[in-house]
Amino acid sequence: MSARSVRSATASPRRLRGKAGQAIVLLALTGTLMIGGVGVAVDLAVGYMYSIAAERAASAAALSGVVFMPNQFNGAQAIPAGSRNDATDRAIDEAKRNGFDPANTQEGVVVVPAAISGKSNQLRVTVAKQAPVFFMQLLGFRPYLVARTAVAAYLPPISLGQPGSQAGSSLGELGRTRFFFTREEGWATPRGQGDAYTPTPAGSNDVHQLSYTNGTEPRDLTVADRGGYDYRLTVPSGGPGGVVQVYNAAFSPDGTGGSANFCDNNNQNPAARTCAIGGNNWFHEDDGGPFAFGTAANYSAMRYTLYRVNNAFIRGSDELLSQLTVLPIDARNWTGASKQYTIMGGPNAGKTVDQQYSGALPSNMLIYHNWVDVTSYTGLNDGGLVNLRTTPALNNYLIGGALVPGIYRLRVDSLDNNAASFTGASNGAHKGYAVRAVNGDVNRTACATCQVAGWNEICFFTPFDAGPGGSFTMNLFQLTPDYAGLTVAIDIYDVGDISSSNGRVVINILDPTGAVATSPQGVNIYDLGVQRSNLQSGNYSVIASAQAGNQTASFVATDTSNGTTRNGRWVHVELPVPSGYNPPPGQYWWSMQYVTGPGTVAVDTVTVAVGLKGGPVHLLP
Repeated sequence: MSARSVRSATASPRRLRGKAGQAIVLLALTGTLMIGGVGVAVDLAVGYMYSIAAERAASAAALSGVVFMPNQFNGAQAIPAGSRNDATDRAIDEAKRNGFDPANTQEGVVVVPAAISGKSNQLRVTVAKQAPVFFMQLLGFRPYLVARTAVAAYLPPISLGQPGSQAGSSLGELGRTRFFFTREEGWATPRGQGDAYTPTPAGSNDVHQLSYTNGTEPRDLTVADRGGYDYRLTVPSGGPGGVVQVYNAAFSPDGTGGSANFCDNNNQNPAARTCAIGGNNWFHEDDGGPFAFGTAANYSAMRYTLYRVNNAFIRGSDELLSQLTVLPIDARNWTGASKQYTIMGGPNAGKTVDQQYSGALPSNMLIYHNWVDVTSYTGLNDGGLVNLRTTPALNNYLIGGALVPGIYRLRVDSLDNNAASFTGASNGAHKGYAVRAVNGDVNRTACATCQVAGWNEICFFTPFDAGPGGSFTMNLFQLTPDYAGLTVAIDIYDVGDISSSNGRVVINILDPTGAVATSPQGVNIYDLGVQRSNLQSGNYSVIASAQAGNQTASFVATDTSNGTTRNGRWVHVELPVPSGYNPPPGQYWWSMQYVTGPGTVAVDTVTVAVGLKGGPVHLLP
C-alpha cells in the first residue's frame, strides 16, 4: 500500500479532535438539560406537594372554624372569653396542625379566615406559604407563594314540630288550629307508651342526642344524664324581645273521658273558657299504665331549664339562664269551688290549693292549663309548688323583662314527685304540655317572627279523627333548600299503635306539596326493633328497600290481618331529597299522614327523630 493510501485510510488527528469536542459538548449540553429537567421536575413536584398541603390545610381550617359562624367570628367573640372558641382562632389552630403556622414568617405563612357577605353559615379560609426552589435557582427562579382557598358551610338544623312560634297545643287550640301536644313520660312508664327516651331503658340503649351520656353536653346534676326533650327558640331582631312560656307546666292528671278538663284555666266563668273541641281532645295525663293516680309516688315533677345558645353545634358553650321546677298536683277536683288542687310532692304534699281570681281571670295556679314565663314565674300563691332558679347570666340577656334577640334552648326533664331523682321507681307521668315564644310587650302578644322547634327529637300525642276519608295529616319537620341532593333519616318510634276501623294503618311522609314523598334513587325503610343503634349493628329487618325498587316513603304500621305491628319499635326511613328541591320561601314543611279506615277515632303517642345522613358541615365546591 502506498503512503498516500495509508494517509487516506487514517483519520486526521485534527479532524478527530474536532468531532470528539463536538461530542463532549453535546454530552455536556445533554447532561445539563437532563439535570435541568430533573431539577425542574423535582421543583415542580415540591410545588405540587406544597399546593396539596395548602389545599388540605385550608379545607381543614374552614371545616374547623365554620361551626362558630356567624356570632363567634374572632377572638373578641369567643365563648368563654380567651377559650379560642371562635372561627378565626379555630381555623388558625387547625392550619397550624397541618403545617401552616402564621408565626413562621421565614416561609411567609399566611392564614386568613373571612366571613362571606350574605352567607352567615359559611367561612372562607385562605392559606399560603413560600414554596422553595432548588435546581431552578440556576435558571433564575426564586421561591414563590403557593396559596389555596376553601369555603365551608353548615346546614341549618332541621326543625321538628310545626311552623311558627309554638310547639304543641294548648287545650283551647287542640282540635281547632293545632292537632297535637308535646309529651314526656315518667321514668316508670313503659316505653311502649310511646316516649322512646325518658322512661327506663328496658332493654334499649336509646338516649337523647343532647345528653351527658351521649357525650354531647357537659354534666349537670340538676338535669338527667340521659337527656331531656329540647326546643330551639329563636327571638328575632327588631322587636320588643321575646319571652319563653310553657303551657300546663305541672303534671296534673284531671280525669279521663267526660270527667277530664277540656279547657284552658283562663276564666272564672266556665261558659267563657277557651276549650278543646271535645272527643279525645284532652291531655290524657290519667291514661293507661300500671299506676293509679291519687298515690303521690306515682306523680312526676317537671323541670324546665333555659339556656342561651352561642353555638348551634357546641352545647358546652350554652349559658344556663334559669331553671323552673314545678311539683305535681292532683287536679281531679278541678270542677270544685275550693281545694281544687292537691299537692303531690315536696314538703307541702297532701295540702290543697284554691284557685284565685282577679276579676274574671285566674291570679294563681297558672301552672295548670295556662301559660307561664319560665324566667319569671314564681308561683307566689301556688302553695310552694314552684321553684324558680335564675343565674347572673340571665341579666345579660334581659331588657325590660324580655330576652334579647338570639337563639335559646329550653330543656324539659321529668323527675320523681319530690323533684329529687330522675329515676323514680313509681313515677308514671304521661305529661302533656306546649312551648312557645311570645313578644316581650306587656300583653305578651303573639310573635309572628319567632320560631320554636323540637331539637333532634320530639315526642307528641295526637288525638285524631280520620273522618270519612280515613286519613289525618300533621306537620312533622322542616327542610330548607340547603338540603337539596342530600339524604335525611326519619326515625319514628311506636307509630300506628291504634285500632283502625279496617284493621290497617299506613304511614306516609308527605313533601311540602302534600304528595307522598318519592325518590328515583330509592327509599330504604327498616324496622330497627327497640333501639335505634340496631341500624349500625345491622340487627334490623327490611320493610322496603331501594335495591328492590322501592321509591316511596310509605309503610304499613299496623295490619291485623297478618299481625304487622310497629308497637314499641323504631321505623327508619332513608329519604333522598331531590337535587332540584327548592320550594317557595317558607313552604319547607314536610308532614306525616295516617291512613286508616274511615271514621277511625284514635290516639297515638309517638317519638320522632330526624337528622341528616352524614355530617351537617361540608366543603363547598
